[in-house]
Amino acid sequence: MDYEKLKKRDSSLDILRIIAVFTVLSVHFFLHNGFYSQTVEDKPMYIAVVMRTLFSVCVPLFMLLTGYLMSKKELSKKYYSGITKTLVVFVISTLACMIYKNIAQGDIFNLKSFILGTLDFTGSNYSWYIEMYIGLFLLAPFLNLAYGKLKNKKQKQVLLITVVFLTIVPSLFNIFNFGSLDWWTNPTSSDEFQKLVPSWWQGFYPVAYYFVGCYIREYGLKMKTRTMLILFVFSLFLFSTFNFFRSYGTTFKSGTYIYWYGFEPFVLSVLLFLLIKRIKTENMPKAAKVVLWKISDLALGIYLISFIFDSIVYPILCEKVILMPDRLPFYFVTVPIVFVLSAAASFIMNLVAKILIDGFKSAVKMVRDLRSKPDKGKYQHIIFAVLMALAIGFSLWKCYYGFGGNDESFYLTIPHRLTLGDSLFGDEWHLTQLSGFLLLPFVWLYTTITQSTVGIILAARIFYVICHAVVVCIIYSRLKKYGYFTVFGCVLYFLFTPFDIMALSYNTMGLDLIALTGVLMATADYSKKLPLIISGLAFAGAVLCCPYLAAAYVLYLIAVGAHCLIKKTPLNKNVFNSDLFSIKTFLWFTLGVGILAVIFIVFVLSRVSINEIFTNLPYLMADPDHPQMGFMMKMNYYFKTIVDCHSHFKYVLMAYGATAIVMILDRKRKQHRSIYLILTSAIVILALVMFMPTMTSVYYNAIMFPMIFMSITAYVLSENKNRELFASLFILGILYSVALCFSSNQYFFVTAMACSASNIAGFVFVGNLIKEMKASPDNLDYAVPCKYFAFGITAFLIVLQACFQITVKAEHCFWESSPSQLSQTIQDGPAKGIKTTSANAENYGQLYNDINEYQNLEKGNILFLTQKTWTYLAAKDFPYGTLSAYVTGENQNSLDRLRSYYSVNSKKIPKYIYIPKDSQWENIQQILLEAQQNGYTLSENTVSYKLQR
Repeated sequence: MDYEKLKKRDSSLDILRIIAVFTVLSVHFFLHNGFYSQTVEDKPMYIAVVMRTLFSVCVPLFMLLTGYLMSKKELSKKYYSGITKTLVVFVISTLACMIYKNIAQGDIFNLKSFILGTLDFTGSNYSWYIEMYIGLFLLAPFLNLAYGKLKNKKQKQVLLITVVFLTIVPSLFNIFNFGSLDWWTNPTSSDEFQKLVPSWWQGFYPVAYYFVGCYIREYGLKMKTRTMLILFVFSLFLFSTFNFFRSYGTTFKSGTYIYWYGFEPFVLSVLLFLLIKRIKTENMPKAAKVVLWKISDLALGIYLISFIFDSIVYPILCEKVILMPDRLPFYFVTVPIVFVLSAAASFIMNLVAKILIDGFKSAVKMVRDLRSKPDKGKYQHIIFAVLMALAIGFSLWKCYYGFGGNDESFYLTIPHRLTLGDSLFGDEWHLTQLSGFLLLPFVWLYTTITQSTVGIILAARIFYVICHAVVVCIIYSRLKKYGYFTVFGCVLYFLFTPFDIMALSYNTMGLDLIALTGVLMATADYSKKLPLIISGLAFAGAVLCCPYLAAAYVLYLIAVGAHCLIKKTPLNKNVFNSDLFSIKTFLWFTLGVGILAVIFIVFVLSRVSINEIFTNLPYLMADPDHPQMGFMMKMNYYFKTIVDCHSHFKYVLMAYGATAIVMILDRKRKQHRSIYLILTSAIVILALVMFMPTMTSVYYNAIMFPMIFMSITAYVLSENKNRELFASLFILGILYSVALCFSSNQYFFVTAMACSASNIAGFVFVGNLIKEMKASPDNLDYAVPCKYFAFGITAFLIVLQACFQITVKAEHCFWESSPSQLSQTIQDGPAKGIKTTSANAENYGQLYNDINEYQNLEKGNILFLTQKTWTYLAAKDFPYGTLSAYVTGENQNSLDRLRSYYSVNSKKIPKYIYIPKDSQWENIQQILLEAQQNGYTLSENTVSYKLQR
């Protein structure tokens, strides 16, 4: 906080800005509550007219503030940068509003519509002010020149009288009908008026307010505050009575006198501005000044983003309170709610704007610095930025393709049922449920804003790309000092998505959090606390995605103990001597772990008792998809599935095993680095070629595994080893692969997935090795050709890896056809906006329309006997009547688990049961008969069987 700046700051102007934006939201209250279609009569409507008249000061206050604050601005290059934040916040709000309208109202949203919606100021519904402000901002230096050239107060008063006469005065004189006597007793009888003064320049009113603001700053107004307050109150009720009279017996007449260029807003806003400006803020507490400063800084964002919250709040008000006059008391509820929500959103927008602006400035500075450097490595950051921009664009394009699997929508069902009040361990029985806690904020925010689940799957994909990109950028920022290979490692890691399911899941979140944990721990300044705490938070999140990973924390504790034992002995030269394993580092890391752990435990226990958890636990562990095995059997599966991942992969393992043994035993391996690098690269290329035929299948994770060999070779051969990165990222990635093998039934494919985190460290090791090889030659015949061949084959390997990953992303969709065959866009429901095959889209549409009929029925627990997990999202806010949205096969075993579930959770017995006719239940007639015997009535159509109790 800049307290010197705070001392000089006039807090009365902050108060003015806050009042201005609050009155904007107040005017919108009348825009959305039916005021303009209500007949003006009786006392409640008089009060409403008074309020509406008062709130007309909103925009004029902003314009007066602009003149007041900018009256001393001069024409310069620096001046034009002053509008940057305004424009960035405007663009962010436009993006937010257009996404909201796409989700909630079905408006078109794509790159073209976003660009056009930004340029024509329609994307953000309240952005007309920005269009006006841009012009006023551009004119301000020239207006200041004109105002400043006037020699004295009298000349400036003449200027004010001139602009007010041209813009404001017409609204006072051109509003009467002198052609009819009846009009004077009943002004609503005609809208025809006689012009008495010129009105062509009325649209120039922002300049009039600007000059008035300039004048107030320089001269103020010599009038007693009490007199000014009386005049303000008198004017308010005079104008309100006039407005009431002009509209009596019909709807509210928004004549020119109440528009922003009307005499009423002009008089009221000038008087209010002067009154607020006289508030003595010099002795105000520092904390109060800070609060006013921070809230006023949010004003623009509040103004622009409030459209979203208006669209959510006011339909509810109008639905609950039928008559418009009865809605007036709710002003004191709805407007503060919209203000607080808009302020929170504005805070986020300001934060994003600051990051973007600071990032742009840093980028400009970096480019300037790089241009001044002679070394060839100066373009590393630019290359990373360009490649990441291309990769992000590529990923966003891919988001729109493929709707073939049931896993993706399942990830969203757990947090969705949590938003409906269900509990973990009590109502949800799937073993992967813990990760749903991490997704809860996204699902809650999405369903709160949109009041539905329409489009949630596509939104979650886009959110995943954003989160994944942020994590990768953080990783790069910490590892960039290691050179160009960091660029390749980070970009290739970004391109990889586990199983090609582009969603935040226990796989994608766990992988990103592990990578983030390892990189932050390896690169932290161990004297600073925050990175260590953040690392702990990330690790705790990863444990929620894979509980067996908690074993890594125990191993870390053991390593800390080893550090304490050997740090003062001759053995202290190994990795355990690092401060990574100091007690202080461990404790701060543990604090981060503990913070998330406490939040999670409090959340869980707020919905389910410890006794209920222990009662349900045996049922959870009886999941047939995840059979319980002993430790040794799991470890056997871990290694066996690696060996058996391909019929010939054992030969790859044998070849690399032999190479690694020779390399480790070779005491002169430093002199033979080229040979080992060539051999390892050849082995990795061979492995990639083996996996090539199946790389565009659901098991494409396999292509991430072979690079682990390069990581090991590079680390062993490097003289200056990065031991912290090896321990905290490479080894942690391997431990993560073992933990996944214990918790998953995908074995080798999750092992390969986890290796992608270790490979980030591997690229750093390879870059370090090549740097060392450039500095010192190998001691063998043809050393130079061997070295350059090693470099060449390594480069070829990286290009091949990139080609494989790009090919997979471009041609593969999870359990779907390739994107080129996906031409039908889903039009409604949770999968809205996603492209799939015509057959899939037709089947989805039939089911969704059929399920949507439940919205006309009383809410009750619903059970979908199908593996299509998206059906629960389609049911919107119907409570879940199932142990999990994920059905472990349409078979007798799944039915038996449901019976067990209802035996201990009778409150979850469904009111409705839905069975699609394309499901694969072997004994469907028996299921229907049993349900009818238990009190359900059956209805049937061409799409489904519906049972209701």
